[in-house]
Amino acid sequence: MDSDLDSMVRSIVPDKTVVSITGVAAKLGEDSREYIPGILSITEKSIGVFIEWRPSEDPDASWVMTTDDGNSEMVDRSPVEKRNCGARVAFSMDVNDLSSFRIEEPKRGASGFPSIRLICRDGSSQVPLFFRDSTTGEFIDRLQGYITLRRSHRDATLVVVVDQKSEALAKSVSMLDENGDILSRFMQNPYMTAMTGFSKITSFVQDQVIPSVLNDTDAVTQEEKIRLMRELRLAEEHMRVHSDAAGEFEVVTQLDLPPRPEIYRELPVSKELWHSFKLSNGSYDPLKLHHLKMNVFRGGLNAELRKEAWKLLLGYRQWHETDSEFEKRRTELAKQYHNMKSQWMAITEDQEKRFSKFVKRKSLVEKDVARTDRTVPFFQGEDNVNLVHLHNVLMTYVMYNFDLGYVQGMSDFASPLLFVMKDEVDTFWCFVGLMEMTHKNFEKDQAFIKLQMNQLRDLVMIVNPKLANYLESEKSDDMYFCFRWVLVWFKREFSFLDTCKLWEVLWSGQPCPRFLLLICVAILDSQTNIIIDNQFGLTEILKHINDLSLHLKVDEILTAAEAIFHQLSASQDKLPAHICQYLNIGESAVSSSSSSPSKTDSQREDL
Repeated sequence: MDSDLDSMVRSIVPDKTVVSITGVAAKLGEDSREYIPGILSITEKSIGVFIEWRPSEDPDASWVMTTDDGNSEMVDRSPVEKRNCGARVAFSMDVNDLSSFRIEEPKRGASGFPSIRLICRDGSSQVPLFFRDSTTGEFIDRLQGYITLRRSHRDATLVVVVDQKSEALAKSVSMLDENGDILSRFMQNPYMTAMTGFSKITSFVQDQVIPSVLNDTDAVTQEEKIRLMRELRLAEEHMRVHSDAAGEFEVVTQLDLPPRPEIYRELPVSKELWHSFKLSNGSYDPLKLHHLKMNVFRGGLNAELRKEAWKLLLGYRQWHETDSEFEKRRTELAKQYHNMKSQWMAITEDQEKRFSKFVKRKSLVEKDVARTDRTVPFFQGEDNVNLVHLHNVLMTYVMYNFDLGYVQGMSDFASPLLFVMKDEVDTFWCFVGLMEMTHKNFEKDQAFIKLQMNQLRDLVMIVNPKLANYLESEKSDDMYFCFRWVLVWFKREFSFLDTCKLWEVLWSGQPCPRFLLLICVAILDSQTNIIIDNQFGLTEILKHINDLSLHLKVDEILTAAEAIFHQLSASQDKLPAHICQYLNIGESAVSSSSSSPSKTDSQREDL
C-alpha cells in the first residue's frame, strides 16, 4: 500500500530541475588524470532535493587528460568506455546528506579551473567536480536556497553546512532530567531561558558526561553524551548575547614547520642529585631551581624521592622554607586538617536530612572510593584501611572547599598522593595543591575544559593540519573525545606508576604552561594514519582513543611532546600570537616574566 502511494505521489509530482550546469567535469579517480565531461544539477523530487552529476550524453564531448607539464589534451573514448566509466562516478545525493564541501580556486595567473568536492555526513566524499565553462557561484547560490552554509573560519577553502533544525536541541534537552520544559521556553524566550534553564543544564556535564567517560562505558554511550554536550554548547552559544569566545582565536593557516629535533629522555632524578640543590638549612637555592625542575621534567623522580619532592612540586612546602620552618607550619596545618575532618564526622543523620548538598557529595565520595584503583595492591581487598584514608581525605576536602565540593574524577587525583605520602595530613595538603592546579576542570560551567579543547584544536591545526581537517570533516574538531585525557590528566591512559612519572613531569612546569596539551597532540599525531586511513567517524575515534588506554608508553609520548614543543619554538616568528602564548615563547614569554617578576609558588598559574 505504502509503495503504491509513493508511486502515485511520484507520478503526480514530477521532478523539477532547479539548475543544470553543463561543462562540469568529474575526475575519474583519485590517482587519475582523466576528467569526464558532464552535467551538475539540483533537482526537486517528491522525496527531497538532490544534487546530481551525470556524464554528458553529447557524443562529441571529449574527455580531458592533464599531462605532466600541467597542460591538457583531449582524449577520445569509445561509447562503451564512456558509459561504464561515467556510471562509476555518477552520483545522486540528498542535500540533507551533505556535510560540507571544499572549493579550490586556481591561483591568480595560473591555468586550471575552479573545483568543488562534496563531503557527506558519513565521512565519505564524491569525486572532485571541475567547472570548465563557468564559476561555482551559480551552483552555490542555488544550493543556499535549501541549506544554510558558512565558510570555515579555520580553512578558507571549506564550506560547512549549518544544521539549524531544532530537533537536535529537542533531543538533547529531552534526555536531561528535570529539564523537559526548557525547549518550549527557549522557543518562546531564548534569552530569559539562557539565564534560568541553563543553570540546570550545566550540571549535565558533571552528572552524566564525566561519569560516562570515567566509568568505562562503551564508545556508543560516550558518543551520545558527547553529542549532547556539543548540542548544549551550540545552543548556549546561540543564546549568549555576548560571546566570550568571539574574536578570541586568530585564523590559523598552514605553516611550514622545521623537522622535529631528536629528543632523549634522561634517568630519573636520584636523591643524591636532588639534595645537591639543597642548602644546609633545608631550603633550596633559588638560582638553581629552574635547573632542578628541568631535571625533573627530563627524567622524572626516583620512587624513593617522591614523598619529599612532591610536597615541593605541589606547593605544600615552599622552596624557600627551612626544615624547621616547614615542620612548624606542618604542625599548624595538621591541626587545621583534623578540625575540618571532625566537622564532617560530627554531622548526624538527623542533620543530613536538612543538608542535601552534603549528603549528595558524601554519596559520590563513597561510590568513587569503592572503585578507585582497586587493581593496585595498595588499594586491593575488602576492609582496606587505605580506602578509609582516601575517603577521609576527600570528605575533608569537601569541607575545605564546599563551593566546589566533590566531583567524580577527584579521587583519581588523590589516590596516587596517598600511595606516595602514606599519611592523611600530607596527602590532604598535597591534594589541595593539586586541586589549585586542576580545580577549573571540575567547575560546573566547564569553561576551562572548553578552553583547553579549543587550544588543543588550535595546536593540532598547526602541528598536523591534515588531521585537523579530517576531524573537522567528521564533526569531531571540538576535540571532546580527548575529554577524559584532560579531565584527569591521563590517569586512565597509563599505568599507576607511569601516571606518577607523567604527573611529576607536568608539575615541574617545564617547558611551558600547556605541556599537557602537547602530550595530547603527540598522541593524536601518532594515531593520524590509523584514524584517517580507516575513515573513523566520532564513534570509531572514541573507541580507538579509549582502546589506547594502558597501551601508551609514557617516555615515548613525553619525548614526542617535547620534540613538538621545540619544533614550534623554532618557528615562533611564524606562529600566531595565541599559540606563542600557550607555549610561553617569544614575546609572550618576555611579557609574562616582566609582568610578574616576584611570582611565588603559591601564585603559580594553572597548568
